Amino acid sequence: MHPNVTSKEKLLLAAKELAKTEGLSALQMRSLASAAGVAVGSVYNYFPNKNALLTAVVASIWFDMFHNDPEENTRNTGFCDTVSHAFSQIQKGIAAYPDFFAAHRVIFNEGEKENALKLRESTFSHMAKNLLSALEADPRVRPDVFDGSLTKTALISFTFTHLLALWNSGAKDCDTLTTILSKLLYGDQEVRP
Repeated sequence: MHPNVTSKEKLLLAAKELAKTEGLSALQMRSLASAAGVAVGSVYNYFPNKNALLTAVVASIWFDMFHNDPEENTRNTGFCDTVSHAFSQIQKGIAAYPDFFAAHRVIFNEGEKENALKLRESTFSHMAKNLLSALEADPRVRPDVFDGSLTKTALISFTFTHLLALWNSGAKDCDTLTTILSKLLYGDQEVRP
């Protein structure tokens, strides 16, 4: 018989490994218990249902994408580089978890909708704040770009909306977006590929 004790962190690690090999949509309470070597009741101690489990796993994956990046401190921190880096991090996550965005739809369509909305808002807010910080810290941005008809907040919203569209469409890169942003923000100072 499996032991009845574990930790939420160990269960999340086992759940993410299962999600990598079988997909998030195949993640079940019993398969997680088996993979973690615990009784099914132990899983229910931490996750009252499958949607709560999926929500926690998706949150953990989002966290991993943006907080466990060894290159984060060594990369260029200009705005366009930050946009490219965010796109790249999501691409790595999607490669590891191919049904990542599909799992979001399952969570939003079932019982954990409120928690999933909070998770999405928290994650997206964090990403938008990072983009805004990078924009404000980028010394290459032309001083006349934000003249009243275009605000920093509007540009962040535009950028983030287009990043989401690219991720959801399965785009392989965000080069067109960063080229447009580069020409707008830097003018003739820099031409991106």
